[in-house]
Amino acid sequence: MSLKALSMAILAMVYYTTQSNATEELVMASVTQSITGRPIARQVMCSQDYNEDRVRFPSCAPQRCGRLVSDSVITESEAKHLLSVAKRGLSLGGSSGCGSILSLHTGVLSMATNFVNIYKLVERQQQKEELFTEKDFKVYRTVTNRIRKTIANHFGVPSAQLYLTDPTFFWRQTPKRAQTQYDRYYVRHVDKQQSKCYSFTSLLYLSTYGQDFSGGRVIFTDQMSNQTLEPKLGRVAAFTSGSENKHFVERVTSGTRYSAVMGFTCDRECAVKDPESVRPQTCAQPLCWLYKVGCPHLYLLTPQQILPNYD
Repeated sequence: MSLKALSMAILAMVYYTTQSNATEELVMASVTQSITGRPIARQVMCSQDYNEDRVRFPSCAPQRCGRLVSDSVITESEAKHLLSVAKRGLSLGGSSGCGSILSLHTGVLSMATNFVNIYKLVERQQQKEELFTEKDFKVYRTVTNRIRKTIANHFGVPSAQLYLTDPTFFWRQTPKRAQTQYDRYYVRHVDKQQSKCYSFTSLLYLSTYGQDFSGGRVIFTDQMSNQTLEPKLGRVAAFTSGSENKHFVERVTSGTRYSAVMGFTCDRECAVKDPESVRPQTCAQPLCWLYKVGCPHLYLLTPQQILPNYD
């Protein structure tokens, strides 16, 4: 019986090793590349995830699908400015696990194993200086608009019909162990299945692979091979959000990885407000802002109007 068990174990090891080796890994964009001018692009066959959207938004929903990477959409100074914004906001909270988020649109900030509204938190702490300035919001708007136009141009959709949608947030990842299910960023997933409003996803990297952190590459799991993106300060990656772009992020093994995740939708009803004009929503439950469950909406126009308590 022992010999039989050992034989089965060896066969299993051979099988899984063979399966692993059969999946080729292709580096779509390495950290040593400088992708200026035309983006590096890969076209893939669209999934059926957009069938409903194509009926509702025929001129906007993806008709051709794929992914692109560019280092020239935004400037290095813009990337460093947004990194500063992310660090300032996340310094007031942070997850006790490996992944922390900050949304300028909704105010959602990771705090231990839950989330708070950062605008209400700042009001309660009665800080003398503004946490975010008008210049911060201006740079943020400039960058998101430029990314939106890049996506529209590449995928052949009208930029005026694309809107930022939830979840759009800054993301900080560390080697800490996951404390909740929301920390498990390294699980393979499809963005449109997690957020129905998504049509296009964009990733703006605010730190550099191999310099600021190790691990943390983005891996698209295609049928015959994996395509890997290595993050780099100021690099933009964008892709259609359906099952044709199933992906995951490797676990960060050292250092700190910063990025900004931006979702774009064709549905105006899913659009988020400009962060400097609206301070909405506080959440008592983790990620209720994502699933729209249990979130009282607070349309707060200025920090002075925010209630001093927070959830």
